[in-house]
Amino acid sequence: PCHCFGWMDRMLVYEYMENSNLDKWLHHEDGEISQLNWDTRMHILLGTAKGLAYLHEGLEPKIVHRDVKSSNILLDGQWNARVSDFGLAKLLCSEASYVTTRVMGTFGYVAPEYARTGMLNERSDVYSFGVLVMEMITGRTPVDYTRPTAEVNLVEWLKRMVAERRVEEVLDPTLPEAPPSKVLKRAVLAALRCVDPDAAQRPTMGHVVHMLEDDLRFRDELQLARGLSTHASASASSGSYEREE
Repeated sequence: PCHCFGWMDRMLVYEYMENSNLDKWLHHEDGEISQLNWDTRMHILLGTAKGLAYLHEGLEPKIVHRDVKSSNILLDGQWNARVSDFGLAKLLCSEASYVTTRVMGTFGYVAPEYARTGMLNERSDVYSFGVLVMEMITGRTPVDYTRPTAEVNLVEWLKRMVAERRVEEVLDPTLPEAPPSKVLKRAVLAALRCVDPDAAQRPTMGHVVHMLEDDLRFRDELQLARGLSTHASASASSGSYEREE
């Protein structure tokens, strides 16, 4: 319960999230076996995807979150995901295909076309979600300057690994058990579709939900991903992005 002691005070009361945020569990420093097994990670991703699909497709005007990242995914005691931190969110009316705004977000998650032009729509969130999927699969941060140059940018590195047919090597080594190869490939290919350099070719979040729920045939996704893996993604988002006050 919330108690307001001031006549003019206003409070936002949120459900208590027992398991803090996703970043805390993905990027622990001890190197021990992760408490997030594969099924739990996919459960968290599916919940996040459904939340974003609601923002994009269940509301009018739709909401573009603009800062989808692991530290903004809160987790309850059953590992159910909650998309949090709407401080950068923008409304997008149905008659508008995009809104032009000052570039904001978190380095490594920002869609390349948004970083270049400031033109924002829901496909920017889809890109960020794709980076999040890669983060869940690999256990790596989107940008890590402690790694060799070819591995600093997670999106570029993972695309290269797929092109070289080394998908199994991208898996987070702290996972307690590896998923079946077909399941891993499906998740990787879903991520690749989300980070397509051409924003118009990215799936909607509603489509992503179906992909994660295993509603699409694997060979169709594989065919699409082969095309994606043959060319490099657009240049990674450069510079640092500030948060609006």
